[in-house]
Amino acid sequence: TSSNSGASRCSMPLSRTATRTVALAGEITGDATTVLDELDAKLSGAEVMVISCDKLIRVDFSAAGTLLNWASAQHAQGHQAQFSHVHRLVAVFFNVIGINEVARVIPRAD
Repeated sequence: TSSNSGASRCSMPLSRTATRTVALAGEITGDATTVLDELDAKLSGAEVMVISCDKLIRVDFSAAGTLLNWASAQHAQGHQAQFSHVHRLVAVFFNVIGINEVARVIPRAD
């Protein structure tokens, strides 16, 4: 269990929340539907979805738009998406297109 309740927007205790972690890696370009279908399959039933991006190199504008739509749909269903260890430039891009409005974006420390 974690005592980091102050950093989360969600007031629900972590011990009662179904959390799953998956990773995005490499480059995501063009139509990202296949990537998001894989995320959906791996994250099925999760209330909190942690998407590790430490090996994500690049996301183009088209793929980011698809990712925003996916994150918006998850948010509308009451799920919490969290993109962690995001490269700083990708994190800024996510914030510019609005992913940070529907999901938590945590940049890498390095």
